[in-house]
Amino acid sequence: MSARYLALSQSELNFRADQAYEIYRECRVCPHACGVDRTQGKTGFCGQTDILRVSSSVRHFGEEPPLVGTKGVGNLFITACNMRCDYCQNYQISQLWEEPPSTIELERSCQNTAQQMVRLQEEGVHFIGWVSPSHVVPGLLKSLSLAREMGLRIPIIYNTNGYDALSTLKLLDGVVDIYLPDLKYAHSATAKDVSHINEYPEFSRQAVLEMYRQVGPLLLGEDGMAQQGLLVRHLLLPENLAGTWETLCFIALEMSPSVPLSLMSQYRPVHKAMSHFSLNREISREEYEGAINMARELGFENLYLQSMEAEVHNLPDFSNGGNPFPLDCTHNLENVQT
Repeated sequence: MSARYLALSQSELNFRADQAYEIYRECRVCPHACGVDRTQGKTGFCGQTDILRVSSSVRHFGEEPPLVGTKGVGNLFITACNMRCDYCQNYQISQLWEEPPSTIELERSCQNTAQQMVRLQEEGVHFIGWVSPSHVVPGLLKSLSLAREMGLRIPIIYNTNGYDALSTLKLLDGVVDIYLPDLKYAHSATAKDVSHINEYPEFSRQAVLEMYRQVGPLLLGEDGMAQQGLLVRHLLLPENLAGTWETLCFIALEMSPSVPLSLMSQYRPVHKAMSHFSLNREISREEYEGAINMARELGFENLYLQSMEAEVHNLPDFSNGGNPFPLDCTHNLENVQT
């Protein structure tokens, strides 16, 4: 597999990183458009300055089969987030993180991240995954530029909650190989109540359309491994809070039923979810089977489905300082062609 960023000159990649960094000066990196100068230590919704902070960088086997292969994805789990989901399974690093008592500089933070990407490549992973990258794209582009100079050659996965700014995504055209967004909500009121953000459907849908424009549907090689493209995830929530039918209609009708769809049944009431009447339980088998039937009715050609019998669904623990996932943790997703 050849990474798309290798087709860019080093000077072009550096230029993209510099362009992105300028957005930090009156931050509009994500849809919050906070307007603060992160280069001067100011913070907005995400709580981050221009320093890139990675909570964990590990080989991960919990993604869809064409991404995992035999050696896993080299995931960088980014600190903080531009959403505040009350049920976030990564809440330890997305919401409960603490600013470390250090004076790390931007250049050194990007250098460290670049070294982590190269280390993961040396460990044999198939891809580098940027997990929750929407609020730190400038730092990641700078890190990628440095990593390429260090010998990074493997493709990039942009693993996102979908709350991305269109202008930022355009800087990633020709850089990211695989977009892996989770389209979470069909209704703004739900997103506001549960994830504490504004206009989620509007921003996420225009973002995913841009991703689709850049890479098209996910393409697989003869070995079954992903080469390039878009794979959309949708996490089912109890009581249909996610608006599953509307979301699947958007994917199938506004893009194409050839876009692979990963229907996730892994919802667990963690963090603050127990205080929500509608979120304090797992989804039922009937709810999951209903979503599968919706996808089939809309003609989706490739579905990735999770086993309802899995007990933990790869729930992480970022408190141990090492790999947040169990050593024997593998994906429980099955590809079903319809």
